[in-house]
Amino acid sequence: MKSRSYQMETRDLNAETTKVNPQVVYMSENAGLDFKVRNLKLEDVTEVYKLLVANRPYVGLNSRYTYFLLAKDFSDTCVVVEYENKIVAFSSGYIPPSRHDTFFNWESVVHRDYRGYSLQKRMLLHQIKITNAKFVEGTVNPSNEVSERNFCELAELLNAKYEKRVLFKEEDFENDGHEAEFLYRIGPISQDEIRKQLPFFG
Repeated sequence: MKSRSYQMETRDLNAETTKVNPQVVYMSENAGLDFKVRNLKLEDVTEVYKLLVANRPYVGLNSRYTYFLLAKDFSDTCVVVEYENKIVAFSSGYIPPSRHDTFFNWESVVHRDYRGYSLQKRMLLHQIKITNAKFVEGTVNPSNEVSERNFCELAELLNAKYEKRVLFKEEDFENDGHEAEFLYRIGPISQDEIRKQLPFFG
């Protein structure tokens, strides 16, 4: 596979300390469906894994062990969305040890039957709120236009700037078919903006 050249867009951003405040939030969508967003639990892993498998190739898939570790050690920053006692969406992430003001969104998936309800944005807003993050980061493959659009819309929604740069190139993966990973960094984010936007998604 030939390597590609990429343009880089960067901006200077500020920093702020993060606190994690886990909580459960009920939300009603415009179609009258009642969703509940809450933190990930160990007993959710089986259902989450089935959700990921069912939605390939739109999302990556790691070992079950990875998701057990997320549920064990990062439950404060990973969330699921329930509808009628069924998990219909999942979003994982963590606070990088060297960037306590940042929430890194690792993986998000929404069941195909529940797309169109802004669940991905709702989970991210919830995760930004409970981590008190001033910045949010995530990586996107060049072919994943939906996730790219979601990050750009999130920045606009929160009235925040964003930077985009190549984090890992194809050759970093030894050209094994893995696409490049672009890092999106949004911020600084005001918690006032989060509070203003949450009612529109819940």
